Amino acid sequence: MDPLSQAVLGSMAALGATKIKSKIRRKNEVSKKSKEAPSLKVIALWGALAGMAADLDILIRSSTDPLFHVQFHRHFTHSLFFIPIGALVVSLFLKLFRVPIKRSYLYTFCAYATHGILDSFTNYGTQLFWPLSSTRVALNTVAVIDPLCTIPLVILVIICLRTKNLKFNTVAIIYVVAFMSLGFYQRERVTNFLTTKGLINEHTERKMIKPTIFNNVVWRGIVVDQDQAKFYAVKSIPFGKIKLYPKSESASIVKEKEIKNLLKHYKSDKFPYDYERFRSFTSGYLHWGEGNTIVDSRYSILPYSSESMWDIEFHKGEGHVTFNTSRAVDINSRKEFLKLLFDF
Repeated sequence: MDPLSQAVLGSMAALGATKIKSKIRRKNEVSKKSKEAPSLKVIALWGALAGMAADLDILIRSSTDPLFHVQFHRHFTHSLFFIPIGALVVSLFLKLFRVPIKRSYLYTFCAYATHGILDSFTNYGTQLFWPLSSTRVALNTVAVIDPLCTIPLVILVIICLRTKNLKFNTVAIIYVVAFMSLGFYQRERVTNFLTTKGLINEHTERKMIKPTIFNNVVWRGIVVDQDQAKFYAVKSIPFGKIKLYPKSESASIVKEKEIKNLLKHYKSDKFPYDYERFRSFTSGYLHWGEGNTIVDSRYSILPYSSESMWDIEFHKGEGHVTFNTSRAVDINSRKEFLKLLFDF
């Protein structure tokens, strides 16, 4: 998710760890002032830093390989097995400011642990179990950015710090669990709705149901049926009305045989490797775009659209494929999306 969400989740986890720390302190009968617990604000800061730290993998880039950062974002730094190491790195950073590792490690550990888990609820894909598995976990229950998830948490944590009352942090934890649970409910509701409409049926080979950006009310349905990927927009008001938007688009899916035949016409020996990386990144949800571009089917500005947000393109030269991104939102698309979101 976005850095603010990761920071506030990290703060919540660190603040929650204060109860564990206080029990350890009482058990060891530590009463010297020099070893008293740091303030809640300091703990929240440590937690925020550790909560965001895993995304330092965005610095892993290559000037010659455009897919290198795609391959390694949400990779080993987001793995459950990397949590002890990632937390130690943050604590070592805090040591530069004369914070002993023993004093900060429990907080940084709990905070760092939230990052990969939180990201796995989104659609991007997170390698939670690396190195045992390179599978990208994507539960598709919350958007990468969702203000209704993040803003209440920020408010509750601020109140917790101002009042020095950890009950508000407990409320924040309950809220985020309830919000993620609502995402599971919404995803299953939209899936059942598309099934009832006959758009998901016995001929469906694969499907993905995911929330659109900034909300969990408008959902994107991707249904792969034989040679086509079909895209649907569903408006699902939680515990209220649910309806299918009349517009929908489709596109031809990418098949392995087509790729093998196509790559025979190009001389770069890196293209097969690049294609496999892109296929892994997208969990195989690929369709053909303009020319010979291969589009990530999971994302588009409008939920019913096949238009690309990013794709790869083969070229006649040597080297790696071209990685194209198009995230600009024109005024018509913005109006269309807002109409979808607010037209009750």
